Amino acid sequence: MSLKTDTMMVAKTGYPLNRLRTLPAERKQLLATERKWTTEQKKWTKKREKPVLSGTRMVLLMGLLAVIPNTFLKAQTCSCAGTPLISSQSSGASTKGNLLLGITYEYHDISALYSNSRSMVNNEAIRSTQSALLEMHYGITDRLSVSGTATHVEKHRTTGLQHPGGTRTLTTQGVGDGLILLKYVLMQQTLWNPVHVVIGSGAKAPIGTTSLEENGIALNADMQPGTGAWDGVFWSEVLLSLLPYTAAKLLWHHSYRHTGTNERFAADDRYRFGNELVSKLGVSNQIGERLSYMILLGYRSTSSDQLNGNNLPNTGGKWLNVESMLNVGVTDWVSARISGRIPVYQYLNGTQPTTSWAVSGSVFFNFNSSEQEFIHGKND
Repeated sequence: MSLKTDTMMVAKTGYPLNRLRTLPAERKQLLATERKWTTEQKKWTKKREKPVLSGTRMVLLMGLLAVIPNTFLKAQTCSCAGTPLISSQSSGASTKGNLLLGITYEYHDISALYSNSRSMVNNEAIRSTQSALLEMHYGITDRLSVSGTATHVEKHRTTGLQHPGGTRTLTTQGVGDGLILLKYVLMQQTLWNPVHVVIGSGAKAPIGTTSLEENGIALNADMQPGTGAWDGVFWSEVLLSLLPYTAAKLLWHHSYRHTGTNERFAADDRYRFGNELVSKLGVSNQIGERLSYMILLGYRSTSSDQLNGNNLPNTGGKWLNVESMLNVGVTDWVSARISGRIPVYQYLNGTQPTTSWAVSGSVFFNFNSSEQEFIHGKND
């Protein structure tokens, strides 16, 4: 290789000349391609204004939160129809100083009735839940971050479907349980390492009410806004970048919730929701500069609920869901997301009502983001 060629390759790859001469021709070409991609990425990130918590933006944010209607701030924590608390933990870990705030609304239609894996005609009762989560993610260091989620719950149950004109609807609502997680980046994704691994652990706090009554009689546990028990939560995320071949990413989200026992109903009424495992495998990709999408195949399994240590019939099961998301970067610090989910297979213990479909919408506010971090609408 001539001195002129050597000088050109050093400029293209950024490698010292003594190391460059020891590499094969194929590796040199790959380094030059990666160097070019990195340069283009830096040009893009430099164009983006780094949003800060300015007084004007903070006033706008607080004003928006103040005018959100009460029907929007509703969340569901009951394991019988999904757990948005854990599902909300899809943003990974924040970098140092980054603050991400999110508001999510979620609606579950629970009109399907299944006995094991067999669909049945539902002429008994239908349910629905409206869920909202106010979530916060903050980067303590470049590897350690904290996430918190607060919820509000509204549940509906209509019975007497077999009697025309004789239906009766019960509605409950209230503050739901909360969640706090610490997340740690085990492996940082870099130009030379396409894999990003984050792990986390924390607790679901029983701040939601479990004492709602009707006509002086305590309602069942599945109609209470909260669970009344501390739960241990374990969470992980793995991302695999497919650059320089494509901008798509493969991803895997995994969580496990070990539930506690609620002893606040009565001394002889110790209720425990089943342990829950959720695992999602999917792909995300860009559509232009401001749009991205995500397609997920999710598996969820819950063990049977327990009353005084005994398994309850018609509780627990396994679900396989397909979920799609569309993310939009509204501005450099605001993004939005819409998503939908349908079950493609379920096997329930006994006979149970279950989710027919679910939809959600989210708005995210991203402050003090680094040049290496993209908001939800840009690179989820």
